[in-house]
Amino acid sequence: MTQATPGQQRHLWPRYLLRGNDRGTGLRMFWGALAFVLAAAFMTPALVPNRLQIDAGQVAPRDIWAPRAVTDRYRTEELRAEAGASVPDVYRIDPAIEATAEERISGIFSGLETLLADPGLADGDRLRGFRELVGPGTSDGLLRAVLASTPEDRAALQARLQETVIGLLRSGIKAEYLEEARRQASANLAAIQVDRELRVFGDQLAQEALVANLVFDERQTRQQRLEAADRVDPVKIVSGQVVVRAGEVVSEHQLTILQDLGLLETSPAYPARAGVLVLAGLLVAGMATYLRLFCPGVYASDRRTFLLLLILVGTMAIAAGTARFSPYLAPLAVGPMLTTILLGPPAGLGAAILLGLIAELGADINLVLSLAGGIAGVYGVATVSQRNDLIRSGMLVMAANLAAILGLSLVGGRSFAEPALWVDHLWGMANGFLSSVLALGSLPFLENLFGIVTPLKLLELSNPNQPLLRKLLLEAPGTYQHGLQVANLAEVATERVGGDALLARVGAYYHDIGKIKRPYFFIDNQLFGDENPHDRIAPHLSALIITSHVRDGVELAREHKLPEPLIDFIQQHHGTGLVTYFFSRATEDGRAETVIEQDFRYDGPIPQTREAAIVMLADGCEAAVRALPQPNPSRIEAVVRKVIRERLDGGQLNQSDLTLRDLDAIADEFTKLLTGTFHVRVQYPEDLPKEGEKPAAAGGDRA
Repeated sequence: MTQATPGQQRHLWPRYLLRGNDRGTGLRMFWGALAFVLAAAFMTPALVPNRLQIDAGQVAPRDIWAPRAVTDRYRTEELRAEAGASVPDVYRIDPAIEATAEERISGIFSGLETLLADPGLADGDRLRGFRELVGPGTSDGLLRAVLASTPEDRAALQARLQETVIGLLRSGIKAEYLEEARRQASANLAAIQVDRELRVFGDQLAQEALVANLVFDERQTRQQRLEAADRVDPVKIVSGQVVVRAGEVVSEHQLTILQDLGLLETSPAYPARAGVLVLAGLLVAGMATYLRLFCPGVYASDRRTFLLLLILVGTMAIAAGTARFSPYLAPLAVGPMLTTILLGPPAGLGAAILLGLIAELGADINLVLSLAGGIAGVYGVATVSQRNDLIRSGMLVMAANLAAILGLSLVGGRSFAEPALWVDHLWGMANGFLSSVLALGSLPFLENLFGIVTPLKLLELSNPNQPLLRKLLLEAPGTYQHGLQVANLAEVATERVGGDALLARVGAYYHDIGKIKRPYFFIDNQLFGDENPHDRIAPHLSALIITSHVRDGVELAREHKLPEPLIDFIQQHHGTGLVTYFFSRATEDGRAETVIEQDFRYDGPIPQTREAAIVMLADGCEAAVRALPQPNPSRIEAVVRKVIRERLDGGQLNQSDLTLRDLDAIADEFTKLLTGTFHVRVQYPEDLPKEGEKPAAAGGDRA
């Protein structure tokens, strides 16, 4: 008996998973050392790969593959250089050249009009003034022709000249295209309807005004080339990719990759190896601390520690193999899913964290992706009730993977237009499907190998078509019905006190299967009016037959490969109790001094868990209440509390963790359920006694 613990809650998982029921823990240090060696061995190839003494131009002695993902710096730089070189030179228009040309043309024509409007000037003075405006290089005859032209022709020439020159300058003129621009200006001016001398004068001004105005912009050119190079995604060498084939001549490109992977022998690897040992020690110590604090049952059990280690190693081996195709395919969630089902959610969460860290260090699998899928897997199977629910859990892992890949892609600046992004999402979906399939396929094997009863296994064993239950129904129908009643009582009582109700129910189904061997020696299988075979044999023999149903049940259970936790119910449901009826008969025969009480006791042991203790109490209470001649609520409650008190006083509950408060709650639940089952029957009119007849016994055929 233990004191009441605050906040007791109902656990879906069997309570024996929450305590270390393996008494020996001498191998604990061995498991820790083995985990340390395996973690270090897994991370070493990635963090401290085997190094080579090789140079460019030499022949590779073997296939050299990448132990982790790395950027192909050589090829990436090549592609970025090509992208930068594909960007043309950037030129900018010099606005000062356009302004100068416009000012020059406007100044000449406005000055010409000023000279012509002054009546006090002689023709020679006008000619000299015009030459000063135009500059040397223009003949006097051409200047006189312009001076003699009409104002309309001069205005038309100025408009066409400004339109042509300014238009060409605004479109930008490179030095190599200057002559072509000047020819285009000449063609435009030749089409104007003015005197030939004016067209020649305009063409001369256009040729002088048109100069190259596109200036090379070195800064902008460099900026655009850098941007083009940055848009090139790095070329990746994925984990497991062959860098150099055996017999191949190593190139400078391949040598760069080998150097970035740390595969070239440049310095001793001892510091790196020491670092791996430190990291492996931290991971193992952290997991051991987590198990000790949150999973004491796993920490204290060699068997469960080995199971956890097996799941972790198997998961990492599968993840390493699938990561060669894509790191998004590695089904790391299968480990947390199996651990949760077999060892409970706290252990599953610890496995998810540990696997994520080891995968990040040893296989270059993103930690966020690993944790998202692993935690989703733990949540998905935390309430699993049938094997098909594992497929639903796989869908949850799939959704978590997709969300993680999307988030990582957005943070990395990847575009939705990239086909590779959608391929990664497909890998993430395949990851979830693969995780559920692997968990579904390996779970039965691990259940049977380690004798662990999961809720899924319990639900399978509760099926009435199970061979043992079917045999019990056909050969000992009374015991079968008794088992159903005990199961109902055990389930509601166990749920009331925070135990594993499913385990108690299934344990109650099988607790009396030993009665199959000699069913009619037990009152619940004897037909009305049949002679009781115990009336013809000695009490010692009767007690031996009665107590042997426990041994027979264990034998049948092992023959049908029932899990050990259910066999515990068979062994413990009577504890070391006394077969009182036959012990009393033996002492009443006048030979009390020769009667050995131990010969009339069950072999035990007494119940070790609250579930087994509750099944013991339910078994005794159901049988006692069934024997009541006139059951009513008060008598039923009195019998229930009497049976519980006898088991308590007899020391049968000493090794269970039931408290006095629990026993009171159990008595309440038993009373309510038994009152509803064994109520006083109502007498219908046709059942009432006729005059002169005795009343019929309570409990006729009508309910």
